[in-house]
Amino acid sequence: MRRRLLAMTLVFLLADIPLPARAAGMASLGVVTQASGAHFNAATVSAGATVYDGDLLSTEPEGALQFRGPAASLYLPGLSGVTLHGLSNGTQAQLRTGTLVFSTSKAAAMEILADNAFIRPAADGPTVAQVTLVSSKELRITARRGALEFSYRGESEKIAEGASYRVLLDPPEAAAKPFPQRVPTKAGHENRMFKIVIIVAIGWITEWGIHEVFESPDRP
Repeated sequence: MRRRLLAMTLVFLLADIPLPARAAGMASLGVVTQASGAHFNAATVSAGATVYDGDLLSTEPEGALQFRGPAASLYLPGLSGVTLHGLSNGTQAQLRTGTLVFSTSKAAAMEILADNAFIRPAADGPTVAQVTLVSSKELRITARRGALEFSYRGESEKIAEGASYRVLLDPPEAAAKPFPQRVPTKAGHENRMFKIVIIVAIGWITEWGIHEVFESPDRP
């Protein structure tokens, strides 16, 4: 009886101990502004949740989520997931699965990491882009508004506004010959580590909430 009472007492005492909080002074990256069928780390998320460095945001098959930072917005359609990290002047979104759409007016405010490749706005100015992780060696990128800078394994190339692209990483032909219609590579770089092909037509996601991403790249 005494052991049972002691166990019950410990349960009540432990119930009053607060869970570990974020480190004091840790700055937030932004907040979740819309969520449906979405998760924040391992829990279901709703609008108003604060996001910190290292947090994982993901969506169910029919889900959708929008994150808003100080100078950029991020939208996830269904079956998508990202891990967010803080940069000196913005946010890095590591795309783990599916698709993301970002909107910003500052080049340093948003950086996308996908398959070890980096996608950033090419310059300050309204930028809206979509990145899809097709496989471990293939990406789909749409530069909806504003140009992008694509970087992979020390090589970079500009992605023009108003087109959709298929990006192949470490293509087999890279070891055989340079790609046509490319800017000549620098000395010491015999071949490109990626191949970018323009796609004539590609679907653009229109799920709930996407208009919020396009509404105003300048809105915090």
